[in-house]
Amino acid sequence: MKQKSNPLRLVQDVLRAAERDENAKHKRVASAGLTPQMAALRAFQVERIRATYRDFAAQAQYAPTLDFFTDDLYAARDFSQRDHDAARVHAFLQKFMPAEMLKLATDALELTRLSYTLDEALLTTLTTELGFKKNLATPLYAEAYRRSDNLRAREKQIDLLVTVMQDSADTAHMPLTGVALKLAKGPAHTAGWHELYAFLERGHRAFAQVKHPERFLDAIQEREDRIMRRIMARDTNPFRLS
Repeated sequence: MKQKSNPLRLVQDVLRAAERDENAKHKRVASAGLTPQMAALRAFQVERIRATYRDFAAQAQYAPTLDFFTDDLYAARDFSQRDHDAARVHAFLQKFMPAEMLKLATDALELTRLSYTLDEALLTTLTTELGFKKNLATPLYAEAYRRSDNLRAREKQIDLLVTVMQDSADTAHMPLTGVALKLAKGPAHTAGWHELYAFLERGHRAFAQVKHPERFLDAIQEREDRIMRRIMARDTNPFRLS
């Protein structure tokens, strides 16, 4: 039988190895931030997401998971530093950590990159073909979505989103994960891994008290698929709940 990883021992191993490994050293990266148009697009989509899942936001156990969705996986801000940190620390950790322990950071990084690529394509269509400047409404968004013609990538984005949320739920319910995070906080901040640590901490906190995460995850899969189909079918109100 394969022995389970001990998060407390893992933290100790990471801290000792970090003193010797070049990949573990933090590095600040320059960020140009989001353009006003990209910020407007992201803000529109975050508002849409919150409207789509307002029933979960009204439930105490799920409200933090929706915040994690909109603030840490999809938000009107630049994730350059966090994603750089995730990629860099992954190269360090993969030398001695089981692959499943890295799954959340790896999948989140892939989701962020895919989402940015899709948003760039959508924004290009909005600005070059549809004259988008600042105010974004549903009909304009839906038309740009269809013209972008990347349905398979959109399907992958939805699947990845559900996967990352599932990763967060699984990690939050692993024995001693919360204790391990607390032990790692001081060293992580000392080393400069502020954004990456905060992301993992918020993911843990969001799902720690959720007894049935599958209810929210199933809703994401079903509702996002439905919205995508409605947009492609030229439904005039694709974001309605019923």
